[in-house]
Amino acid sequence: MAKIQQSPVKKAFFIDWPLTIILIGLTAISLIAIYAAIPLTPTYNGSYDLLVKQGVWILIAVFFLVFFIYLGVDRIFTAIDIAYWILVVLLVLLLLDHVINLPFIAPINGTRAWINIPGLGTIQPSEFMKAVLIIKSSIVISQHHTQHGLPSFENDVSLLISMAKFTLLPILLIVLQPDTGIPLIIIIGLITMLALSGMHKYWIWTGTALLTFVVIVTLVLFFFAPDFLIMIVGKSYRLNRFYGWLQTEQYISSWGLQLYQSLLAVGSAGWLGHGLASDVITLIEPQNDFIFAVIGQNFGFLGTSLVLFLHLNLDLIILRILSNNPYYRDRLMVSGVLGMLVFQQIQNMGMIVGLLPITGITLPFISAGGSSLLSYVPALAIIYQMSNTNSSARVH
Repeated sequence: MAKIQQSPVKKAFFIDWPLTIILIGLTAISLIAIYAAIPLTPTYNGSYDLLVKQGVWILIAVFFLVFFIYLGVDRIFTAIDIAYWILVVLLVLLLLDHVINLPFIAPINGTRAWINIPGLGTIQPSEFMKAVLIIKSSIVISQHHTQHGLPSFENDVSLLISMAKFTLLPILLIVLQPDTGIPLIIIIGLITMLALSGMHKYWIWTGTALLTFVVIVTLVLFFFAPDFLIMIVGKSYRLNRFYGWLQTEQYISSWGLQLYQSLLAVGSAGWLGHGLASDVITLIEPQNDFIFAVIGQNFGFLGTSLVLFLHLNLDLIILRILSNNPYYRDRLMVSGVLGMLVFQQIQNMGMIVGLLPITGITLPFISAGGSSLLSYVPALAIIYQMSNTNSSARVH
């Protein structure tokens, strides 16, 4: 009797619905907030191109998220070197535009960070590089952990050298654009991974002490010896942002204007805000860096609290997935992503209310722009796969 060949049974994919609902909520708020920001944009002429483009980027992000989930975690990690070198080439081209005017690069506010795509707008290679460096670093750290076993001073130094070989070049290229926001995000993500990788704690304490010392010295010089501080760092827009942050009213017509406007927008809105698409306080870059101020102006304390609640729950869900997963490499990667997300959330919301200096750091999943949204898609696909692994383990 011939044997009946049975087709292999496909395992069900367990969708993480809490994560999905949070992402849908953030996406919906993004579209509403961008619509509310349209009257505040300098180019406002009744057009909704900004909103349409963001909708297109969201659809593209969903497509690639499904594609990467279908592709699988291992293939994403395998292809990361190719993505790394492609992005390095693009960053070099952006740097060359300082010397040669390339037709597909248009400087914005003196920064060469975007490549034009006809019909869609621009993409920012540095946004994608931050995700690539986190994924690549998780591979290097996990391989180092496997080869060297228990941590020691020599092993830790060897790991730091290995990571410097592929992280310093892109970070330097991004700084030269010039851009300090994304390098900060990358460094925070890398530090988070290293802190959880098993390195000796004295590295963490030494780094924390050094950072605290630099911040204290900078603030002391800023208030008591500003000329000496200028002599050290030079006159730059980065230093001017400190003037706008710490002496806002004194520089209300220049470096403190953005912070002063955002404080007015949020502070005047009360519990429920001024209403959808209100044009009460003018904001600079309302659809990007200052989208949280737009939400505050339109929806008040309740609107900003909802955004804070959704982001907090997103972080907790990712932390839950990370904690329950058995794979060291994947946990490392997600810890780096979580470090970047938390830093972006704190920095963006903090600068709007004056707790932190103004930077060009956007609010994840809410600010307009396809690059920031798409940069998190590979990591989200891996997070979904990890959640599926966790659920499958509980079922079986």
